[in-house]
Amino acid sequence: MEHQDPTRRRLLGGLLATAGAAALAACGGTRTAAPAASGGITLTDQQGRTLQLDRPAARVVTIPMPAASLLVAVDRSAEHLAGMHHASWTAMKDGIMGQMFPAALRVPHEVATEDFTPNVESVRALDPDVVVQWDESALTEPLQNAGLTVLSLTNNGRQEDVDAWTALFAAMLGKPGRAVEMKARSDAELRRIKALAAGRTGPSILYFNRFKQGLKVAGHNTYNDFYIKLVGGSNPATGDRGVAGSGMVGTEAEQVLAWDPEVILLGNFDDAVPADLYADPVYQQVSAVRSRRVYKVPLGGYRWDPPSQESALMWHWLTDIAFPRQDRSGLRATVADYFDFLYAHRTTDAEIDRILQQDANAASANYGQFGAA
Repeated sequence: MEHQDPTRRRLLGGLLATAGAAALAACGGTRTAAPAASGGITLTDQQGRTLQLDRPAARVVTIPMPAASLLVAVDRSAEHLAGMHHASWTAMKDGIMGQMFPAALRVPHEVATEDFTPNVESVRALDPDVVVQWDESALTEPLQNAGLTVLSLTNNGRQEDVDAWTALFAAMLGKPGRAVEMKARSDAELRRIKALAAGRTGPSILYFNRFKQGLKVAGHNTYNDFYIKLVGGSNPATGDRGVAGSGMVGTEAEQVLAWDPEVILLGNFDDAVPADLYADPVYQQVSAVRSRRVYKVPLGGYRWDPPSQESALMWHWLTDIAFPRQDRSGLRATVADYFDFLYAHRTTDAEIDRILQQDANAASANYGQFGAA
């Protein structure tokens, strides 16, 4: 990135202040960015801490898993991604982000443990302008104590979280207007999905965060529970006979049999595919298995399971899974349009097949609606 002279930076700061106000208003009025007195950028993160940058961040290390791909989407470039969590890198490798931005696969990705505990020395060696981290003090304080600038994120399993992260990243990168554009697109899709779901009674849908190495399902206060209900479905894990507790909750096969879900979603945090359930004698009497309505969740620039910049595509996909179309789904065209908007990338039919997990889902009911014409 070019370093501007002080006069140009002061002018840029004024422009950012005007655009930043619009971005923050669009994201619910939360004050997350303002012009710094020196002409730089001041951010208020989700811990309520104030961060001051002399200029837009040029080197960013991201530790929360969705953050790396969101940064790339806001920036439409991987140029400013200096480091990321290994699970973020894996999603890029396994999805198509690595094809769209090959340089992202060369970004260091051993900056934290699986539970997000930072490797402080590894992070410091990357000389970041900003380190993005979850808002737990045990995760942020080691970085702050090392003199690093830390931007804290909160995840409450809500769409508002994505909007807030987008606004923070856009302001940090000096592109606050990008948050306005991204939220407007997401909001329009959300209104459309809500209108389609109005008055519908959909199937019971069970989401597995883990299947092969101990069953974990989406319980209360998860984003998965939100979008299951958004499209008109019900989540047996949060129903009258649901699991206790919040988040991803462990369960047993006997409980799955008792719930008897009509649709099963297999997430991208392990390698289970529909064929695993279709061949497993334990699950042969489950409605979703008998009717072959088990589906691997798509994997695009990021996993579609958790909240991200591609959540609107997940809502569209799940709507057509819950209420299969008799004609061809319009999702492929929506994916192509969204990827151009998010990543300045024109997808091929083969890439869309890969995103939608066409091979893994080929034997599942009604999946032909997502095929290429």
